[in-house]
Amino acid sequence: MVKSGNYSRKYSKEWDKEDGLREWVSRVPGDDTKAACRYCRTVIRAHRADLKVHSLAKKHKKNAELSTITGLFAAFPYGDKGREHTVDKDKADMKGEGDERALDAAVGEIVNPASVGFIGCGNMAQAMLTAFLKKGLVNPSLTIASAPSDRNLGKLRELGVRTTQDNNDVVISSDLVFVCVKPHQLTSMLGDLPPLGNHSPLFVSVVTGVSLGHLETMLCSLVENPRVVRAMPNTPSAVGQGCCLYALGTHTTPSDAETTSSLLSALGMSAQIPEYQIDAACGLSGSGPAYIYMAIEALADGGVKMGLPRQLAQTLAAQTVKGAGAMVLETGKHPGQLKDEVCSPGGTTIAAVHTLEQNSFRNSLISAVEASALRSKELGAKE
Repeated sequence: MVKSGNYSRKYSKEWDKEDGLREWVSRVPGDDTKAACRYCRTVIRAHRADLKVHSLAKKHKKNAELSTITGLFAAFPYGDKGREHTVDKDKADMKGEGDERALDAAVGEIVNPASVGFIGCGNMAQAMLTAFLKKGLVNPSLTIASAPSDRNLGKLRELGVRTTQDNNDVVISSDLVFVCVKPHQLTSMLGDLPPLGNHSPLFVSVVTGVSLGHLETMLCSLVENPRVVRAMPNTPSAVGQGCCLYALGTHTTPSDAETTSSLLSALGMSAQIPEYQIDAACGLSGSGPAYIYMAIEALADGGVKMGLPRQLAQTLAAQTVKGAGAMVLETGKHPGQLKDEVCSPGGTTIAAVHTLEQNSFRNSLISAVEASALRSKELGAKE
């Protein structure tokens, strides 16, 4: 017979009253063999040894401290959609700094806000939200999205996300708010929101061209000393292969920086940069997928012209682009060197490269990045 209390392999009611446990342990609805950490939003086996391992991990201690200081972590059971981990019983007896490092690796929590909101549900917002849900970084029942029409909201409801047509519902119920509207919509959207009082969410703006200073000025009507992050993601984020560069505002805290990093890293590659580089990032990585889609389409057309079936040509083109990108990232070689390695003397590739040069291939891409970056600056200047 399975014993109760400390040695139970099922959730014990005693844990809800026990100092050191009641603060963070909660029941997982529908599964009494699991427990949930309120601070780390992580599902754990309902076993004393696993709870001990979790409580000793440095990241748990850090999340507990941040919970007390910032209030970013809500006191609710994460439920079945949480990220589950199990730890062997003998690890519960580990001691010493080296063993704590091992415990940290075994547990692997991540710092995330309790509730997330999206104002605007266009392609970029959907790409980001899809990535967060796939990685288990947000709980759909604690995520809310708004849009003026129901066209995109229906897709999100199918994922379990709450939806509304009132932007104020998003702001007042979220610890972190992604602002994903068009630049010309921003002023009127923020103007319709009432002051938030003591509620001060972290705002992450993906609005093209609008500076942190301008965002902070506009948000001052809602909250004193608004905490703002300006981000530039791209649509491949939906499949975890995106790029997201971001800059931190004047009033953001270290915990805001960690929260931002933990979420945006789920999109693919992410990095914090100085704000003055954001417009250039827009021209390269923000708009860049469109250039590559055009290249894939053109390569596939070339294959069809020379006799390949359309689907095969498209697959070959896409895989070729993917493979070339992986070679640059994984070998660390300069793209020019990798290009030279493909070009045999007097061969087929150098003949093709000559044709590309005659048609200003590289100049066209450089000009495209420049045009996009300048347009981003122009959009920001209008606000």
